[in-house]
Amino acid sequence: MDCSNSQKHPCLKKKIEPVIKMKIAILGGGMVGSLIATELSEKYQIDVYDKAHLELKDVKTITFDVNDKDFLHKLKNYNLVLNCLPGFMGYNMLKKIIELNLSCVDISFMPENCLDLSKEKSQIKGTIIPDAGVAPGLSNLIVGNLVANNNIEEIQIMVGGLPKVKNPPWNYRAPFSPIDVIEEYTRPARAKIDNKIITKKALSDIINFEFEGIGELEAFLTDGLRTILDSDPEISKIPNLLEYTIRYPGHAKLVEKLIDEGAFSDEIIEIQGKKITRKENTCLDLFRQWKLTDEEEFTLMIIIARTIEGKEISYTVYDERKGGWSSMSRTTGLTACAFAELLIRGDIKQEGIICPEIIGKSDDYYNFVIDYLNERGIEIKSH
Repeated sequence: MDCSNSQKHPCLKKKIEPVIKMKIAILGGGMVGSLIATELSEKYQIDVYDKAHLELKDVKTITFDVNDKDFLHKLKNYNLVLNCLPGFMGYNMLKKIIELNLSCVDISFMPENCLDLSKEKSQIKGTIIPDAGVAPGLSNLIVGNLVANNNIEEIQIMVGGLPKVKNPPWNYRAPFSPIDVIEEYTRPARAKIDNKIITKKALSDIINFEFEGIGELEAFLTDGLRTILDSDPEISKIPNLLEYTIRYPGHAKLVEKLIDEGAFSDEIIEIQGKKITRKENTCLDLFRQWKLTDEEEFTLMIIIARTIEGKEISYTVYDERKGGWSSMSRTTGLTACAFAELLIRGDIKQEGIICPEIIGKSDDYYNFVIDYLNERGIEIKSH
C-alpha cells in the first residue's frame, strides 16, 4: 500500500527531509526515558527532566518539579516532548503540553482516556501520539495495519516481560515503574466480545500456553486495548478484541490474594511511627522484590488475528537484554523513538491526537517503524 492510504487518513503524508538540531525534551529519566535519550542524542539535542540528577552521556539532565511554572516556561523552547512519566502523572502533564501547543510522543500509560483531551481542548495545535510504547503502541500499530489489509473478525494480544530464570514466589521483575504494573493489575480490563465492549476484572480469564524456548506461561486479561476500542471507525467494527498480560504460571493468583486481603486499599496504617496507606506499604515491599537487575530477561508479544474468511494471521515480537538495556526498555523506548522520528521527519502533519493504530493503517509508516525496530535487533515475525 502506498500513500493512497493517506487519502483515508489525512494525518499521514509523504516523508520530507528531517529537521536537524531539533531540540527534544524527555520527561522522566527512568529505564525507558534514559534509553530514549541515549538513542535520540546521536542526532538531536536532548534534555532529560527528572526529579533526580542523572548521569547520561551526551545528554543534559535537569532536575524539575512538574508543578514548577519555570519548568513549563522552559518547555516552550522545545520542538518535541516525550512524556515518560509514571501513569498517575501522565494525563495532567500531557494536558499542560497541549496547552503549550507542543507535539508529544507519550508512553506514560495513564489510567485516563487520552482521547478525552480532544473534548477538553477544542483545538490541539500540536501532534500528540499517545500510548506509543510496545503495548499499547507497537501492538496498536500492528492492529491498524491488519485492519487496513484484511477483513478482521477477532484480534487477541498477549504481551509481557519476564526474567529468563524464575525467581519465586513472584517469578517476575518490573522492567518499568512498578506503580504502573500495580495499576495494570487493579484497573478493570475492557474487552470487546460479540460486538459489545465489556468490563472484566483484571487478572481474570487465565490462558495457559507454552512458548518454544521458554516453557509454560500464563496470560490474563488487562486493560491494554485502550484507544483501539474507539479511535477509528474501521477498527471499532471488529467484533472481538482482547488483550492479555503474560507471566509465569501462578503469578495472577498471588496478586489476587493480595487484592483480596486489602493490600492495595487506601486504609491508613502506621509503620515505624509513619502514617502510610496499605497500598503504599505493599508497593514499597513489591518494589524491593520486583527490582530488575542485570539478569537475563525477555519481552514477548503474540498477536493472533482471525479474518472473516477464516484465515489466521499471527505476529511474534521477541527481544532480550542488549547493550545493557532491558528488553522492555528497548521494545518500549525504541518504538517511541520510531514514532518520534516520524514526527521529526515531517511525515505526520495532522494536528491533534493521532493514535498508533491510525499510523499503522499506512504501509509506509508501518514499515518504517517495523524496520526501525528490526535494525536495532528486535525480532518481529509474521506467520
